[in-house]
Formats: sequence, structure tokens, C-alpha cells
Amino acid sequence: MDKHKCFEYSPPQVLITKGTQMKRLLLALITTLSFNAYSQSYFVLDSGVTISIDTSGYVYDFGHYTPVGRVTVKGGQYLVEDTNVLVTVDERGGLFRKYEMLPKQVVGKGINYFIGDNGTFYGIDSQGFVNLVENNEKIKTATKFGGNYFTNDADEVFVVTSEGKFVQASSDGLKSSDIITYGGNYFMTNRGVLYTTTADGKIVSKHADRVGIIVKKGGNYFVDSTGMLYTVGFDGALKMPTLPLSLRIQAMSKLGSNYFMDGSGKLFTVDKEGNVFERWVTYDLKTTKIISL
Repeated sequence: MDKHKCFEYSPPQVLITKGTQMKRLLLALITTLSFNAYSQSYFVLDSGVTISIDTSGYVYDFGHYTPVGRVTVKGGQYLVEDTNVLVTVDERGGLFRKYEMLPKQVVGKGINYFIGDNGTFYGIDSQGFVNLVENNEKIKTATKFGGNYFTNDADEVFVVTSEGKFVQASSDGLKSSDIITYGGNYFMTNRGVLYTTTADGKIVSKHADRVGIIVKKGGNYFVDSTGMLYTVGFDGALKMPTLPLSLRIQAMSKLGSNYFMDGSGKLFTVDKEGNVFERWVTYDLKTTKIISL
């Protein structure tokens, strides 16, 4: 397969495979995403073929291969092969292998970060670069972990930005001990109040929005106990999106950071604005082994 093949769908269907049109498309995407990139991701088939997804929900096959049996840690924008190779995803769907010192164990992780047993914070930015923070007391006392946020035993909440940095955030006297459901860029408290997090490190209260108990958790979307699908934008906006006609919420199975699949192998992506799209690829997605979450 052509390593620069791009699969996208938006009625009417457009399939661009190579040549000048593909180059123009990639250049346009690079220009657009460089200003506002968030939640790029990937998934790996049992054959090792690695498919990437950008923040606009487009799907790419750039010819990347990942040995499935060697993956020991996975997050939304990264994975670890064995104990010494960190693979990150940039905003254009490119994968980069980094040979650097990694912790013996990961004690906490999310979509765009992980924390090692050595007390080191590894934040992955939108370009796929790693931001390391060592010997920080806030990190050493981290206890619970969400998609792009974590809490510590001092009852504090920290949001990890799209720059791979963690910042302390607060909202309406919120305490980390109030949180009972940890999702991707959202969480719910013991009073049933939903909060969302933004790409620039803020927490947004959604106390005016009544949602049910969260029963299915993706990175920037969730399904509640009433069977409704909600999405969360990069700016923390909560949305009930228009859904593709072929989508059956009860059939959602493999839930990734900005995509999900159903039992028949249909692929749906969620863009940075919270819109949902069905996408087609030529692979059998029922063979997917590694999900980015």
C-alpha cells in the first residue's frame, strides 16, 4: 500500500491517494493544525500496521509498523516499546521513536502524559516532543489519573496542556476528592456535576448540563446511562453532535482517544470541535489490537 495514502469521508466521499492533490492536502492540514493541535492518536492492527488520526478526524496510513508484542505502555499520543523506546505521535500523524531513559515502571498515565516510578513527568506535546519534569513534589504525590489531567494527595487538580506541560487548575471550589469518574478531557463528581478540561489547561464546570452516569469513556467523548453520546471540544465545550446514520451507540466497543469502533469494524472519529464522522479504510479493523487510551 502507498505509504502516503489518506482515507477520508465526508459526503460526497473523496478518496485521495497520491500526487499533487495529496501534497496540497497535507500542506493545508499542516498549516491548519500547527495553530491548534490536540488529541492526535493512533491504533495498531494485529499485523503491526499503525494507523494515525489527526485532530480533524482524518485517518492516515503512513507506512508505520509497530511490533504488537513489544508494546508495554500505551496512551493517546504515545506508546512504549519494551522499556527503552518511546514512540510519540505528532499533529500530522507522524510517529517518532525516541531512545532515551525511561522509568522502570509507569505509575500513572493519560492521553498526553505519563509519570514514572522515578518521580519524573513525561508530557507529550502536539509536535510529538517530550517535556520532562523531575523532582517536583506535585508529581511525586500524584494519586489518580485522567486523560489530560491528574490529582494528588493534597486535593489538587492539574491539567496537562497541548504543550505537554501540567498546570494547577481549579473551578468553583472543586476538590480532587470530589471526583468519582475519571474520563479523557472530562470528569464527574460525587454530586453528579460534569467538568471538562481544555487544551490550554483550564477546568470548566458544566453544572447547568444534566447528563446521566457515565458508562462508556473515550478520550474526548462519552456515553451516559440514558444512551446519549456526548463529545468535548478542545475548548471544553460539551456537545450532543449529529451522528452518522450507521452509528449504533449500543454497538460501540473499542474506544480510543478521539475515535471508536463497533463490533463490525466500522470506524468513527471525533474531531477537536466534537463532531463525529464515519471513516473508511481498506484494512479489517476487527483485527485492531492496540487502542490509544
